[in-house]
Amino acid sequence: MPPRRRASDKRWVKVVGWVACLTLAGSLTYTFIRALTQGPQDVDPVFFAMQTVASTLFLVYSVRLRNGIFIAANTVAVLNAVGTLAVALMARR
Repeated sequence: MPPRRRASDKRWVKVVGWVACLTLAGSLTYTFIRALTQGPQDVDPVFFAMQTVASTLFLVYSVRLRNGIFIAANTVAVLNAVGTLAVALMARR
């Protein structure tokens, strides 16, 4: 009897994972670039915090899956979040 497939092996789960990964990474990258060019005053702190937590959790999950592309994308997303926070802190000075 062949082993049962995990839920993460199903095609639709993979598609949702790719969409979530790329959306989070793209959104945090956009937020960072926008904070650099237009200032951080328009960044919604609640939404930004939720995105950052989601991307960090996704990074941990990606490491567990050993998915190099997800790891790279979420590392970039988390670094963009850190960059956005640095820009916000520098703007307060």
